[in-house]
Amino acid sequence: MKILDQNPKEGKIKVKAETLDDLWHLYHIIEEGDVVYAKTLRKQSQRSDSLRPEKVQAIPVFLGIKAEKINFHKFANALRVTGPIVYASREEVPLGKYHTIAVEENSVITIQKPKWKAHQLERLKQAVEASQRARIMIVVVDDGEADIALVREYGVDIIANIRHNLGGKRYSTNREAEEMKFFHDLAKTMVEIMEREKVDKAIVAGPGFVKENFYKFLQENYPELAKRVVIEDTSVTGRTGIYEVIRRGTVDKVYHENRVAKEIQLVEKVIEEIAKNGLVAYGIKEVEEAANYGAIETLLVLDELLKGEMREKIEQLMEFVRQMRGEIIIVSSEHEGGEKLKALGGIAALLRYKVK
Repeated sequence: MKILDQNPKEGKIKVKAETLDDLWHLYHIIEEGDVVYAKTLRKQSQRSDSLRPEKVQAIPVFLGIKAEKINFHKFANALRVTGPIVYASREEVPLGKYHTIAVEENSVITIQKPKWKAHQLERLKQAVEASQRARIMIVVVDDGEADIALVREYGVDIIANIRHNLGGKRYSTNREAEEMKFFHDLAKTMVEIMEREKVDKAIVAGPGFVKENFYKFLQENYPELAKRVVIEDTSVTGRTGIYEVIRRGTVDKVYHENRVAKEIQLVEKVIEEIAKNGLVAYGIKEVEEAANYGAIETLLVLDELLKGEMREKIEQLMEFVRQMRGEIIIVSSEHEGGEKLKALGGIAALLRYKVK
């Protein structure tokens, strides 16, 4: 994310969304009632004469729309903002009509709010900082199978599954040949993804010796890729193995301050504290009570709560905790940490001291 311009008097901030992660951040920054300005295409009917049907032509126009619906489509790499037109650079575009602005990678938009909230400005700051950090990829590999995931700002995105039938162990010659094909296929896929997604490091993990064999293969055949690979052990493969890598803190070791790793580890800490009746509060009532005592050290809020009916109440609580010098972490609902927090009511707090 890049901030291109700020106009505090008008409540406007102009940004450039560079990645899918940026679209996710904007989904949580833009809210109903905001005005979003962008260059877009607007279908316009043109009547040539009474005997011919109307022609529909898409014309370029700069529009401002008052947001009513904000939808994030991660598989389409787009954020869609729908609402009535409140500003148009062309007179033939009528105000009040509805339009959808599709915000994609490399789109430039201006967001205007009556008042920017602290957590929205903080998320914008985080998005800018995240764009300056390298991305991390996790590859969980075993006999003839591999899952490749990107650790994004909002969660873990499994983007490739590679499967090869290596045959039985009796046919060792064929098996070795098939394993080499599998390794080549996996290495080429990794290179392609790392170039496309601008990934700096890859964590290759798995339960057996396949990961070590693959790493030796990379050193001999893909030495430049091998330099960007870190090896890690897991007890299982697949999605569970990917999250095991994150919980172990390997992502943090490879690149510290990773958002997803931090969120998952904090939720795990909450669960640990609950298990031992420790310094923790969860659910809105308990958390509010802890806040009133000034006992909250870290407040975890599920992002979905800031889109729902309780939004104003949660935002007031967040601001109060911030004033009491507590840390605020908005947890993405897109990873397992978010799922676990949702089961606890979507809100929890790690405490400085017990309140009862």
